[in-house]
Amino acid sequence: MLKEIFFRVPKDKVDAFSDELIEMGALSVTVECLEGSDIIKDEASFEAQYWDENRLSVLIQQEDEIRFSKLFFEESKAVPEIDWVLQMQRNTPIQIIHNQLWIVPSWHQVPKEAKTVLLLDPKNAFGTGDHPTTHLCLQWLIEHPVRDKSIIDYGCGSGILMIAAKKLGAHKIQGFDIDANSMLVAKQNCVENGIEPDFDLDGSEGDIVLANIHLGPLLTLVDTLKGLLRKKGILVLSGILPFQLPKLLESYLPHFELESVDTQNGWMRVVFKKG
Repeated sequence: MLKEIFFRVPKDKVDAFSDELIEMGALSVTVECLEGSDIIKDEASFEAQYWDENRLSVLIQQEDEIRFSKLFFEESKAVPEIDWVLQMQRNTPIQIIHNQLWIVPSWHQVPKEAKTVLLLDPKNAFGTGDHPTTHLCLQWLIEHPVRDKSIIDYGCGSGILMIAAKKLGAHKIQGFDIDANSMLVAKQNCVENGIEPDFDLDGSEGDIVLANIHLGPLLTLVDTLKGLLRKKGILVLSGILPFQLPKLLESYLPHFELESVDTQNGWMRVVFKKG
């Protein structure tokens, strides 16, 4: 049986103490914030590696608890035996976006009332539709005509936005991700949805370019994204926190016209138009 033990650790001790726990035989160490749920308050807290006070959740074998008790942990509790595959499936329901797009994992039956169906299982790549940044992009695709448009998803992750665009009528979809594993997952997801993937962006231009990426990469990709977009094309950026918006606008407004800014659960979608 496994046990979970907990420690309170200041930020300057987290790395060394975590290393010590692993050397003692801990199966995993997870760092959590003790300050409450609102942990991203400003740029400094977003970029900080740890918080002032941290709670370390440590997974160990039950027979090792006596050895770890010498470190005076705050609390311990038994970890129940769980079928993690079944648990994951139970926690991954069908998602319905604007009553238009149904994202359906393979262990669910496709509802009869589903209009546009995207088959997608959680895999080792970002993008299942439940995160606000992905949801904001899907929402935009549904609310704006994409039929007969060419669409490029830069930073495609699981390929969910490419697939959704094609299902919603896009003429041509293309994607790219710096992570090779994400490209493999995206290709597999495209094939499972009956879509021929295209990941060669050489010489490509799209009517719409989507980029669901964090601010850091977006600041370095201005020229790249501009080059992928046709004249009068639309650029949809997601993955922005409110305090990061001024920095994003500073980089993009010299090259694009601002169309809209929308927020969902603390994340922002910013839409530009190429002149």
